[in-house]
Amino acid sequence: MNLTTIKKTIGIVALTLVSTSSFAQDMIARQAPSDKRLKDIHNVRLNTASMSADLNNPAANIYTDWTDNLRSCTGSIPSNYKIDLRGFRMPTPSRKINSQFGPRWGRQHEGLDIKVYIGDTIRAAFDGKVRICKYNGGGYGYYIVIRHPNGLETLYGHLSKQIVKKDQIVRAGEPIGLGGNTGKSSGSHLHFETRVLGQPINPALLFDFVNQDIVSDYYVVNSGFSKGNVANK
Repeated sequence: MNLTTIKKTIGIVALTLVSTSSFAQDMIARQAPSDKRLKDIHNVRLNTASMSADLNNPAANIYTDWTDNLRSCTGSIPSNYKIDLRGFRMPTPSRKINSQFGPRWGRQHEGLDIKVYIGDTIRAAFDGKVRICKYNGGGYGYYIVIRHPNGLETLYGHLSKQIVKKDQIVRAGEPIGLGGNTGKSSGSHLHFETRVLGQPINPALLFDFVNQDIVSDYYVVNSGFSKGNVANK
């Protein structure tokens, strides 16, 4: 091996070592979180811990009870109470509304009927805690009520199966049941309600099922809510 060959070999080895070192450093840099990422991770942990505490007793700032009676909600709501709708998940990907909120067949229809098929996955709209998990043969059939830290309660009716239990903590988007046709129902669908302190709010003011989104980031309930007077902002 002549001197020129030796020099070339040394140069290639050195270049390889530099490239490998640079690649390794780049990989380490990618894996090692920056100060910002560390801060973000810390914030996520704090938020998770805070949320976990809220989920053990969700919306305790306005509710004073925890029962399995649908309409026996007690508590009080401050003036212009802001309900945070961010962090939502649509309960179903279905975009078809079979029946709207409002008067129907001589009585008030307190939710939306959304077309789903038997066995379709139904998901929690927000993080929360299951308050009711029952069967009502003359009404909702198998149904679930979840109380959320934002003050809302959501109801999911006519299920073929409940896959959560009372007092279970659930996360937004987590499967809670399967679509069905149980109770007083003429075809498979999801009956979906949104309530505050037992008072129904038209879900269409909060959820846009056609576009699979929320109507706005917040929903404001004013001081006359107990009399059915609500405002959307």
